[in-house]
Amino acid sequence: MNRIKEQAAKLWQLLIDPETFGAYRSVVMTTWSILRETGVLLWLVVCLVLVVGEWGSKTAIAIGQGMRGWMDRISSTEQLAPETGKALLEAGKSTVSFTLNQAKSQLGIVVSEPVQPKVTVSEPAPIQPKVALTTLED
Repeated sequence: MNRIKEQAAKLWQLLIDPETFGAYRSVVMTTWSILRETGVLLWLVVCLVLVVGEWGSKTAIAIGQGMRGWMDRISSTEQLAPETGKALLEAGKSTVSFTLNQAKSQLGIVVSEPVQPKVTVSEPAPIQPKVALTTLED
């Protein structure tokens, strides 16, 4: 029993020692700094993913517009799909613009003024009648 009391007294002295308090305080402060800096790094990575996503989106849009122009040159009789695609594209751009500008500002990238979508109304292309060629040979 005496040995238990001695050990308890030794532990208590160690716990209330100012040096012990300083060591634990230092550990807690360092851990908090590590967690805070990790959180900032994760936030910046999320912002970077958003900005890279925007770049990929713009690249995909440019490719899509090139493909659409090519398809329009091949067959301009059906205008519904390209016009619908254009309208959906403009709506998507405007909804994502705010989030991307916020991500850029968090990364310290200069945010440009948002581009207003260009709305154009075009007349549908005239439908060319298809003529079937037949031969007189029987």
